[in-house]
This record gives sequence, structure tokens and C-alpha cells, in this order.
Amino acid sequence: MSKPRTLAPRPRDTTRPHDGATPDTHEDSSRERIHQSALRLFSRYGYDGVSLQMIADDVGLHKSSLFHHYTGKLELMSDAVQDVISRLLSLLQPFLAQHEEPSLETLYDAMMHVVDHFSEQPDDARLLVTIMTAPKGSEVARLASDARTASFYVQLSQWLESARARGIIRRTSIRQTIPNLVGIILFYPAVANELSEVVGPSAFSPRAREIRKDEVVRLLKALFVP
Repeated sequence: MSKPRTLAPRPRDTTRPHDGATPDTHEDSSRERIHQSALRLFSRYGYDGVSLQMIADDVGLHKSSLFHHYTGKLELMSDAVQDVISRLLSLLQPFLAQHEEPSLETLYDAMMHVVDHFSEQPDDARLLVTIMTAPKGSEVARLASDARTASFYVQLSQWLESARARGIIRRTSIRQTIPNLVGIILFYPAVANELSEVVGPSAFSPRAREIRKDEVVRLLKALFVP
């Protein structure tokens, strides 16, 4: 995980809304900027590596202003995690909904969309890895077991069980298969920038993305094809 760097403070916001903006609009804008900063910093430095002061400096607000929008760092982390999970669920929902008529083609198509998503949003992948590898019982680890995350695993299990029962995928342990599939999805976008010496400086270029898609299909075939 990257070592936190010293962030140069941005110019402080005034407390008055910009010309033409209503107070509510200004409040929403400030909250969104705080949210995006927290997501980016947590994904890169981890929960313990980020302070409220770092987020305030990154956004250009006084630290006390953060408490107008969030109760503290854990709520900021929770908000970021829920945003990331919601985006992933929205992307995969059409695929997961087809558990009554599963096919490998729909699986491959869904994973191609996932590759595109995490190529454009690698911070999302890093944040998911952060919560999934957090110490068991910690506040951050508990964020990975909320209702929406549980629903995702239930639906994915249903799809895999249905596909296995129909002989579309080989007979395999669903409990073992899910971590393997999650690893295929998340590992590369989460570490590609850290391993630039291995994967090259353009880990998310259009060419790298196409190579990644071909590799993902080969991995999925090795994992699932009977």
C-alpha cells in the first residue's frame, strides 16, 4: 500500500455559496467533493493511513467543516464503500438476474463490462480490496458485510449453482469459486499501478484493456468450462 504523501492544501472555500448557487446546492457540492476525496484517499492509503485533516486539505475546507456533512471518518469510509458497491451491483444486476437461464456468454459479457468499469475506476477496486482484507472484526471489515454486499454474494451463488446444475459450468465448490472469481475481477485493477514495472506504465490504456479482457476470458474458461 502506498505511503501517505503530504498533501498541499487547496485554497479554502468560503462559507458563502458561489454566485447563483443556492445554499442547498453549495452544501451538496461540498459533500460530494468530500465524498470523492475520501474515496480516493482511502483507496490509496487505507483507512488508518488517512486522517480527517488530509481529506480537509485535499478538498480545501477547514477540518471542522467536514462535521457539517459527516459524523467522522468511519461514516466517510462507509459512504465511500456503499457508493462503490452500488456501482458494481448496478453494473452486474442484469447478469445476476439471469440465474434461471445462465450461460457462459452472459458471464463473459458481464466480466467485460467489469474490466471496463475498473479500468476507468481503479480506486473502486482498491477500496473493495481494502475492506475485504481488513482485520476480521474491525470496523472497516464490518463494512464488507452489509445487506447490499450480502445480496450480491447470494445472487452470485444462485447464478453459479444454477449454471452448475445445468452442466453449463463444471462441478465445483461454489464457496471456493466465488473468492477465485472475485480475485480475477479485483486484483489487477487494484495493484496495476503499484506493479508498473511488471505490467507497464499504461496499465489501463485501450490496448492494455483489450489484452486484459482476453486474459480474463481465458481464466474464466479454465475456471468454469466442464
